[in-house]
Amino acid sequence: MLRPGPPLPVLFVVTTFDRGGAEQVVARLAARLPAAKFAVQVAALQGRSGAIAADLARSRIRTHDLGARGKADPGVLLRLARLLRREEVRVLVSFMFHANLAGRLAGWCSGVPVRLSSERTMAWEGWTRRLLNRWTVPLATHVIAVSEAVAAYAGREFRIPGGRLTVIPNGVDLERFRPQAGAAGPRDPVIGCVAGLRPEHDHLTLVEAFAGLLSRLPRATLLLVGRGPEEARIRAAAAARGISARLVLAGEQQDVPAFLHQMDLFALASRTAGLPNAVLEAMACGLPVVATAVGGTPEAVVHGTTGWLVPPANPAALAEAAAMLLADAALAARFGQAGRRHVEERFSEAGMLARFEALVDQLVARQLGLRHQPATGWTPC
Repeated sequence: MLRPGPPLPVLFVVTTFDRGGAEQVVARLAARLPAAKFAVQVAALQGRSGAIAADLARSRIRTHDLGARGKADPGVLLRLARLLRREEVRVLVSFMFHANLAGRLAGWCSGVPVRLSSERTMAWEGWTRRLLNRWTVPLATHVIAVSEAVAAYAGREFRIPGGRLTVIPNGVDLERFRPQAGAAGPRDPVIGCVAGLRPEHDHLTLVEAFAGLLSRLPRATLLLVGRGPEEARIRAAAAARGISARLVLAGEQQDVPAFLHQMDLFALASRTAGLPNAVLEAMACGLPVVATAVGGTPEAVVHGTTGWLVPPANPAALAEAAAMLLADAALAARFGQAGRRHVEERFSEAGMLARFEALVDQLVARQLGLRHQPATGWTPC
């Protein structure tokens, strides 16, 4: 039994330390949870490198590389179980498919009292992954869904009872992501996107839409921030349409707000989405948004108020929506201002942290019989 007083040992588990949306959420939670309550560490199944590891080091968060030699390395379960026992972890929080599987299995076998899984995607996994999720999700104490759409999907597909499922949307650092001070002045329009260059984000549809838009806005630029396996196909598609000179592939960037401030419009053509961080960050910077109406995106983009929603895999609709906003500066400004307010009201980082901390407090009280008091630390309820 954990003695009263000390911070509660918490371990976050991710698949890698790459700078993805889920990994950035973990880094922010780990750095901002109160140290008086929680002694936080972060482990990655494959953690030999990655930008998030450096972010965590700057926040003085201990990290662990579990040394997985592939996505199906059974040895990682043993190494994770040893880590959980050695650090006397009482709260285990896993993010994304492979980390969720490892966390559920190792956490249950190690007797970790509070085992949280985070579901952040929907409707694109194959039947094997769906079955593995369904079989292992009973080993989690509780499941966090990133949006109402993901919660509905996970509850139905993985048979999670409502009492074991809580929605905690992504939160944005409103100081870091904010509208640029001062007017930028007249310039050629820049349509931008911040997203990994992976098939689910469907940059090829975005390139096709942009090519159609150039007939009306020949000096426009398409600015893509991110890296991934689709880069060669994106370059080839741009070359085939003769628009390579108007395409900028900026790669992965740490100072994302600086690139958002170069954009006049944010466009996301994803085929599926849990709740895209990049859209929330663009709205926090005051950008109007055109995005596909998939997954939890309609919970972020209010159609006709903060941006336009279009069907997936429809470059003509994406191009038309973008053209309407770029042709109407007043409407674009109204959408941008409304988007900023929407993020402030529903998707702030402070709100995400408060909801997460409250859920952990509730589960610790139920599973461990402890509650936290500022003067005495953790004491029996």
